[in-house]
Amino acid sequence: MQAAAATTGLATLGAPLRALPANPDVVVIGAGAAGIAAARTLIGQGLEVTVIEAASRIGGRAWTETDTLGAPFDRGASWLQGPADAAHVRLAQANGFELRDHSNPRDVLFIGDRRADTTESRQRDRTWSSFYSALLNARGDVAADTVVPMDANFANVISTWMGPMDFGVDMDQLSRMDWYAFAEFGANYLVREGVGTLVAGLGHGLPVQLNTAAHSVDWSGEGVTVETSAGTIRARACIVTVSTGVLASGAIRFTPELPDAKQTAIADLPMGQLLKIGLMFDGTRFGLSPGDFLSHDIAGDLPSDACYYLAFPNAHDYIVGFAGGRFGRDLEREGEAAAIAFALERLQEMLGSDVRRHFQRGTMAGWDGNPLARGAYSAARPGGFGARRALAEPLGERVFFAGEAMAIPYATLVTGAHMHGESVAQKVAAQLGAPGCDGCAARGQDKGRRIGTKD
Repeated sequence: MQAAAATTGLATLGAPLRALPANPDVVVIGAGAAGIAAARTLIGQGLEVTVIEAASRIGGRAWTETDTLGAPFDRGASWLQGPADAAHVRLAQANGFELRDHSNPRDVLFIGDRRADTTESRQRDRTWSSFYSALLNARGDVAADTVVPMDANFANVISTWMGPMDFGVDMDQLSRMDWYAFAEFGANYLVREGVGTLVAGLGHGLPVQLNTAAHSVDWSGEGVTVETSAGTIRARACIVTVSTGVLASGAIRFTPELPDAKQTAIADLPMGQLLKIGLMFDGTRFGLSPGDFLSHDIAGDLPSDACYYLAFPNAHDYIVGFAGGRFGRDLEREGEAAAIAFALERLQEMLGSDVRRHFQRGTMAGWDGNPLARGAYSAARPGGFGARRALAEPLGERVFFAGEAMAIPYATLVTGAHMHGESVAQKVAAQLGAPGCDGCAARGQDKGRRIGTKD
């Protein structure tokens, strides 16, 4: 199926077109996955909603664009991962999107310029299992690198997968409890048309005011007053869905100031970094299959200049390089040309000189330097896992917070952000006595497996 086939059904994903109310029941700050889900839910309960978005598009950190590489390229969220009944999965399937299961991709390990042999691959797999067991059976909200066998064969490879690639931070900055609380996936899909295309489709028709930044939220009165770059909005309640990086920056002022517990929670949930580098080729596959992961042995100390790859996702003619944690942050600062050159050089070391001969063009997708994100997704500091729940606590029953940072047990995921936005909106609808809210409070409870009680 061609990518354009699903886009014809995008209008059916969104809500009916609605005008922006002057004084809505609820103002939603941010039109990413959480804000879109919250707005859809509130409107479904009969409430008037205004969504303000500082960017010139909707979708937040889910953004698909086709111009740079000539094919849908997810510059942000790239997988639909989470529970099997995730709304994104159901809506994508119902609207003709092409989902490709990525639950068991082939992981091709390189040692220098050669593929690992069977013995080496088995050693790598044993180390992965020992890391998993150590993190599962350890106690305390400690740094992940303090409980895993860092002297094992291929420990650096596994550390890079589990830390920078999965959570956007190095293992010494990864909370073991954050890892432990993460639920197993019931769904793990790549989307041929792009995850960002799907998320944007869900926002079609919503009352969104683009290029409108929130400057302050005054919750000192009965309702809320939000000062924006386009004027003042007064509402009965507000849902804040911006990233913890934006909250930490002080770009949005709160009156009264955020309580100490809320400020501590924000500080304990800094943004991780996962830089994406798209490398477009002429159709040559280099002996790889679409969806393969490529990793390489790492010598020396961590953090390392590691770049792992996803080969030809959705059968498109590009390979995506990933660089996370401290190194990914440093590489983004060097700029797009440097990032492309590095990813291409490392790939050539693995696959040989044909890489450059068949390479056409590249692009860098980084979120660390984006003032509307300030990172890829949240990562709880060691000792700070409780911040995810603390951040979710509302202020005065009129300022609520939603997003991937609070989406236990699917934090960091676009599906988690959607679920949490929907859940918070149900609570707001119940709080406001929405006309269509019969049983909202019950439906607004967090979903997912129970979090372990290890301390």
